Amino acid sequence: MKPSCLILAVTGCVLSAVSGQAASFDYENFASPSLLLFQHNAVVFQNRLRLTPAERGKRGGVWFAAKQNIQDGFQTTFQFQFTDKGGFGADGLAFVLQGSEKPRLSGGGSAMGFAHLTNTLAVKFDPYHLGKSTVPYRPYDEIAVVAGRSPVDRLSPYDSIASVTNKVLFVDQKIHTAKIVYAPGNLQVFLDDLENPIIAVTVDVATVMDLDLGRAWVGFTAATGADYYNQDVVSWSFASPDATTDCSVDSTTPVPLPKETTVPPATTSPAYVAAADSSPAKSLPADPAFGFALPGDIGLTHQIESSTDLVHWTSLTNAAFYFRDRESTNFPRRFYRFPRN
Repeated sequence: MKPSCLILAVTGCVLSAVSGQAASFDYENFASPSLLLFQHNAVVFQNRLRLTPAERGKRGGVWFAAKQNIQDGFQTTFQFQFTDKGGFGADGLAFVLQGSEKPRLSGGGSAMGFAHLTNTLAVKFDPYHLGKSTVPYRPYDEIAVVAGRSPVDRLSPYDSIASVTNKVLFVDQKIHTAKIVYAPGNLQVFLDDLENPIIAVTVDVATVMDLDLGRAWVGFTAATGADYYNQDVVSWSFASPDATTDCSVDSTTPVPLPKETTVPPATTSPAYVAAADSSPAKSLPADPAFGFALPGDIGLTHQIESSTDLVHWTSLTNAAFYFRDRESTNFPRRFYRFPRN
């Protein structure tokens, strides 16, 4: 039997909290943008978040009005669209995690509203790249994960820890869907194909950021320079293993910091054996299948095996840094092992 679920709806935000397991919000559109904080040029336009208008020298940020637990894992999905290209089109938008006391927005242009800040991690969708003086502009779309080595490092928009450009296209004026999934130590980014990640990168948010009891601000930034787009977020959902999110904040008044709460430490598993039942508490948000962040010396060449009795073992496929067994919900209890090569 699935645990009971309490649904709270507050003018545009739906908070779903399963006690002790997950907190989430879901904006199908932004007709009623309660619980969102807006910075600089960001506004609601035709039921979407317009981070920047198609004008020169604009920047904008939008944040959920309470910090979210990201340390123990999260999943976010959003739709976005670039329209009304000016010049070459610029400069892109980013999904941003920020550990500061209050959400901050940096400069415009290639800074995209997040660069040069500290205590920040960003996944940027960047269509604008400058080349040498003889080739001032190189047209390609890029998705990249940008983070420092520690909370005090200032982010550079050009120094990413993971980047992909091959077969990436999101400035065709169509609506695209992105999904970002984080399990402790590993982050995956999806574009349109929500089953196969386009980026999988090893990163620990608790190392590169200074978190508030495991929590940080979550939101979007974008900027334009001499070239520009309308840069819109059409919908947005977020889920994390924290049930303390307060959906009663009025976004028209100053937002206090969330009340102090105790966040239990992440469960650690033995180095090469993990036991799982079908409890959703051990999985990524909104996914009942068992998942496990692989130990550091378990790579993609290792074979994962499963068993229901610790005697008979079946080989499974390890296709990503974060292993997930979609069939785990078919068994009352299942074990896993990662044999050494």
